[in-house]
Amino acid sequence: MAVTAIVVTAATASPSYADDASDAAVLAISRKHCIMCHAANPSHESFQAAPKNIILETIADLRKHAVTIYAQTVQTRAMPLGNQSDMADDERVMLGRWLKEQR
Repeated sequence: MAVTAIVVTAATASPSYADDASDAAVLAISRKHCIMCHAANPSHESFQAAPKNIILETIADLRKHAVTIYAQTVQTRAMPLGNQSDMADDERVMLGRWLKEQR
């Protein structure tokens, strides 16, 4: 008698940020990709202070630097530096949408 095994796997996709341009979603992206360098006390070993004194810890900070963030993260994709934190395209799209709404 042969035994047949059936394996069921669930598809696990990363959450899509492209549809959720909320403050909470943007803050989550900043925490994941930006504040290791752009914080009052950066955790990245290369920085003692935030580069160019740009701190991105709060929604107010993100709004204050919206033009710079858009240029560096969405348009040129220069940030995060070397994409060390693996920012996904859908995160950039959502961030770009939110940043445009701030103008």
